[in-house]
Amino acid sequence: MARFGGISLQRQRAVELADREPVRVNYPQKELIARLLADTCEICGSRGKEQVHHVRALTDLAHAGWQPSDWARVMLHRRRKTVVACDTCHDRIHSERPARPLTQ
Repeated sequence: MARFGGISLQRQRAVELADREPVRVNYPQKELIARLLADTCEICGSRGKEQVHHVRALTDLAHAGWQPSDWARVMLHRRRKTVVACDTCHDRIHSERPARPLTQ
C-alpha cells in the first residue's frame, strides 16, 4: 500500500471533509479614487468632467517669496501631490506656469 508522509493513501469512505471559507480581505478604497468618484473640482467646486493634476514634489510649489496660486494652495494645504480639477481649472493650471524641464 502506498503512503505519503506516514499517511495511508487508501480511500476512506467514512471521512467528513470540512472545507473552510476563504478569508476575504476588504481593502480600503484609495483616497485618490474616492476623490475622483466625488466628481467635484477641488479648486472651484464645479461638477462635471474632472482630471487629475500631478506635480513631482510639493517643494516645487513652495518657493521662497512666491505667492502660491489657488490650486497650489489646495495641494499644499492637503499635503498631496495631486489635485482633482475640472477641465477649465486644469487648463488654467497649465497656462499659468510652464512645467519645469526634466533636465533641471
